[in-house]
Amino acid sequence: MSIAALALCVSLVACSGSSEPPSGTEPTTTSSATPAPDPTAGADAPGGSEGPSADEPVAKIERAGHSGAPSVKADPADISDAVSYDDGVSVTIDDVSFAAETSQGPGSFPDREYARLTITVDNDSSEAIDLGTSVLTLLDASGTAAVRVYAAEAEATDFAGVLAAGKSATAAYAFAIPADARDEVTLVVDFDGDHTSAVFRGGLD
Repeated sequence: MSIAALALCVSLVACSGSSEPPSGTEPTTTSSATPAPDPTAGADAPGGSEGPSADEPVAKIERAGHSGAPSVKADPADISDAVSYDDGVSVTIDDVSFAAETSQGPGSFPDREYARLTITVDNDSSEAIDLGTSVLTLLDASGTAAVRVYAAEAEATDFAGVLAAGKSATAAYAFAIPADARDEVTLVVDFDGDHTSAVFRGGLD
């Protein structure tokens, strides 16, 4: 009996010693409190983006087949003048008129003032121009873009289709801009990927 009791005591001591880690040693664990490294932390912003400029206050839209910068450039012009390119293309604002919306119903804004601009692109170059992706933006003095007006009474017509060499195209765009914000505006006509946008500055009257 004494031998069996001794053996039992030895077994209990051995089991008790194997369940505790050695003094001064912590169990190995994986901490979830430490955040993973941020691959963008401390990285510089991508280069090449200089933001709006005097000659290009609105970035040109991306067009299929035009990955590079426009190759034909023109200086900004006053609203009463033409923006003329070296290849013979020119853009003019033919007419400016003002009115207020009268349409009723969902999505309508009765009495909202707007300006309607009639614009012509003359293509005296030797190449056709695809006007189907034209985007026009009217900025007020603070650089805020005016909302386009599509009410029936505005009779807006966008540029569309291909403008052949030697031909002209005219369209009308309406923008919601109140009378007290018309003294200083910028119109940006982004009509294709080969030309820089035509930029007009001045007052609407």
